[in-house]
Amino acid sequence: MKGLLRGIGSARANATGSRLVDTWRTGMQRLGLHAGGQPCLLLRWDVSGLQAALFDSRKGDARLLGEAESRDGRLTAAVAVVLQRFAEMGLPRPRHALLAARHLLPAVVDLPVAPDKPRPAAQMRELIQTDLEPALAEFGSLWSMGALLQARGYLDGEARQRITLEESIRRQGRQTPLRYGETALELELIERAALDECLDQQAALQNLDARIVAGWCGRIEDKQPLWLACGVGERIYGEWREALGELGLQLDAVLPLAWLTSEAAPSSLAEAGTRGDERLPQISLELHREEVVAVCRRQGHIVGSRSEGRIERELGADWLNRIIADWTSEPRATITLLCLHAEDEAGIAGLADDLNLTTGHTCHSRDAETCRQALWRNLLAQGQARVPGLPRLVDRELRGSPWKNHDIRRLAALAGVLLLLAGAETYQRVQLAMLEERIASRQQKEQERSKAAQQAAQVNQKVAELARSLDEARRQLEPLVNDRSRLNALIAMQGNLPDLLYLLAQSVGTDAVLDAVENDISAVSGAAVHVRAWSPSYTGAQAFVSRVAEQVRSKAYGVAQTEINEREGRTGKAGHEVVFWLLPEEVELEAGAPELPAATAGNGISNADGERRR
Repeated sequence: MKGLLRGIGSARANATGSRLVDTWRTGMQRLGLHAGGQPCLLLRWDVSGLQAALFDSRKGDARLLGEAESRDGRLTAAVAVVLQRFAEMGLPRPRHALLAARHLLPAVVDLPVAPDKPRPAAQMRELIQTDLEPALAEFGSLWSMGALLQARGYLDGEARQRITLEESIRRQGRQTPLRYGETALELELIERAALDECLDQQAALQNLDARIVAGWCGRIEDKQPLWLACGVGERIYGEWREALGELGLQLDAVLPLAWLTSEAAPSSLAEAGTRGDERLPQISLELHREEVVAVCRRQGHIVGSRSEGRIERELGADWLNRIIADWTSEPRATITLLCLHAEDEAGIAGLADDLNLTTGHTCHSRDAETCRQALWRNLLAQGQARVPGLPRLVDRELRGSPWKNHDIRRLAALAGVLLLLAGAETYQRVQLAMLEERIASRQQKEQERSKAAQQAAQVNQKVAELARSLDEARRQLEPLVNDRSRLNALIAMQGNLPDLLYLLAQSVGTDAVLDAVENDISAVSGAAVHVRAWSPSYTGAQAFVSRVAEQVRSKAYGVAQTEINEREGRTGKAGHEVVFWLLPEEVELEAGAPELPAATAGNGISNADGERRR
């Protein structure tokens, strides 16, 4: 990817070819983004400005998507510029950021605390602040106005020499001395805006905050506790968070720029272990603009660190050897010169050779490009690691675990007891409420049953009253109904009487004669006809009754209560008297035969067939 970007930069002379290559690069980056997922923004922030890189590390293998930089002295404006440049490359807007800041100073501190039993975060911060305040004050004093103007790019080395010469001339001529910035303005080397910007930065670097935001990590080294810490003013850390928050970025972690570039990759540690020199000291000399930071590591872990200001002096092997003299006293050691800025690359190779001759140890050098790529790799690894090898600032780690505070544990225990009491009381209240609800439900059911019983009693009472009213009405209507029935029967009988008499006349023969035909409406139903006849023989009497029954059947009448008794005729001749009733068949079927008056008395006997209908 680096070679591709360099090739594009060198081909800008050809406008058409450059546009084609840029289009291809943008398409490839978009394809890579879709395959990798949400990228992470890595920021390198120091006095000279901001450098940024966009990485995709979803699959575990970090992949560089793009790089950008800004010389703006304000972090908010600088981050906005690099985000705009990433958008122009066709890359998405990241949501998370990792920051490597030069203002965040690291140090090896001596704390009377075991690494496996750290104190609460507030106490650890107070202990670390005592060791970090001198380092922060010394770091602020390194930034003279000339160093700031050169770091910001407003002056170069030649211009600084002119200003120094002008100040010397003024002192020799006993002229009114001017401040460094005023002298640069008088020589028209800078503008007032540049001077004001550097004055603000100098005040921010040299005015220490009352509170320091610190991060730490500890381990056991040679059976002794070894603590690594980093710190920065609380105001500056708050400005970083607010600046990124305004742009929609979440600051996941902040690490010190010093130490981070020289941090060894896991593969390098494994290679050193195979050679058997993992216990040898690995000395790194980080060449920053304003100072040289020396770091000593064993087995890839930092065991010591010190720094010394450059103060416009040239880098020399004797000076660097004096900084690391106690570390190079061992028989074997490796030294690495890390060039963090391009202006130091010119003599880095010769300086490494001189240092090799001075110390007698192997000395290597890395150019600015290699150091920048190592910085991105180490920043991504240390920022996302669950247990980092370097101190860092993470919000959740700054707050610390509340359970390590005895007061918090006591409050938690008291809160637990109160919660148990509240839970027991709530349980009792719930049980009481449920009991009251069941009592109220039972009372309501009892009231409903009582009300239903009362309603049932009222309904039964009304039903009984209606039954009595119906019985009374039935008794009142029954005579009328009977009278109506008798009247209907009489009317029907009056209509059928001529036909019945005609049929009786047809039934009379030589074996029987009619004596009388009667209808007594006061004793029997008005529809009944009483017939009395005489026959000389018993068989004749029966034959007469049979003929009558057959004749009247066409009129829906029948014969009932037939009686045949012996009786003399009108002439004194012996014979039998026949007595029976003619009744409508529906009267016989519905209500049975009515109670008829006894037949005429005689000395004869009743026929058994007289009881059934003929």
